[in-house]
Amino acid sequence: MMFNFIIIFCYILVAYGACNVIVFSDGPFYIFSRLRNWANNINTHFGKMFSCMMCLPANFGWICSLFNWFFISIPFTPFNIIFGNNPKLWFLSCLCDGAFTTAVVYLLYVINDYIEKKTEYYESNTYRYEENVVGFDKLYENNKDLLVEDITLKNE
Repeated sequence: MMFNFIIIFCYILVAYGACNVIVFSDGPFYIFSRLRNWANNINTHFGKMFSCMMCLPANFGWICSLFNWFFISIPFTPFNIIFGNNPKLWFLSCLCDGAFTTAVVYLLYVINDYIEKKTEYYESNTYRYEENVVGFDKLYENNKDLLVEDITLKNE
């Protein structure tokens, strides 16, 4: 019984890690960013599947469940563990694993995002980003003439 909880915990970590890397990382040789761009060029809804932390885990869950049900004899997805080897319930296992994976991965994502936004490091980087990028754009739009004059005076 305890071994099943360890397997489910490992499944959750792998699902969160894989989905986080695919959605937010460029990957080695920009493979994940190319995958997202390719999917987005096919269809925007298909592209959203690879850039959404709620969409990708659902598909990850049912695909892992289907793969586990038909190709691997040791159950490693949560509902394949719960339903056992009942051949009549493979479709229900796929749906439930997709829903479970989405719920847990999105919950971990929201918790991670909340913690990142509450830290001092996030606030200082956001402030610097807004100050350097947005602030400079507004400054440039409002004071084009002054900036051009200042640059010409420094060059003389």
